Amino acid sequence: MPRTLSEEDIAEFREQLCAAASRLFAQRGTDGVTMRALAEIMGISPMKPYHYFRDKEEILAAAMERAFNRFVAALEAADKSTEPALERAVARRRAYVTFALAEPDSYRIMFELPHPDTTKYPDLQAAMDRARAITRRGMDALIASGQIEGDPAVLGHVFWCALHGAVSAYIAGKLDSREELETILDITMASLQIGLKPKAG
Repeated sequence: MPRTLSEEDIAEFREQLCAAASRLFAQRGTDGVTMRALAEIMGISPMKPYHYFRDKEEILAAAMERAFNRFVAALEAADKSTEPALERAVARRRAYVTFALAEPDSYRIMFELPHPDTTKYPDLQAAMDRARAITRRGMDALIASGQIEGDPAVLGHVFWCALHGAVSAYIAGKLDSREELETILDITMASLQIGLKPKAG
């Protein structure tokens, strides 16, 4: 007689499916993530994933949601409100890089997978909103402390594009070392801070 699965068993298997989907996406792109391919790498029957998720899109949305939640948790843990704004920004940057390099498959599914219709996946939308919120709080704090000036929403994208570009280049093997990545980020972030500093007078 088949064993009755507990809620923990179900949650664990869903996590395993999401991890496998993230790995497949990183290796083969969206088209390479199929129920059959997932079944093959997990050593299960092709129909088993359908017992846990409706289809491929739902699996990818769940994988993206989980990745964003882990990512934001890392940033929130680094963002100590008692520290000055600039120190908090440096701590968030370090947490960002640490997460991306520790979980490159998750990082890629977060930022390379076309976002599904989040009206169908409110938990994914909530996770992405958390990511935007911590970025906005960081920009607001830097502006309030006089480090930079500008529209906080635009500045959040400016700093993210700079950070994401360097991190993605490293993950893709385009940089020689972690040391080179950190040097690039130090120079880039310092240059942005100087260029965005409030003008005297």
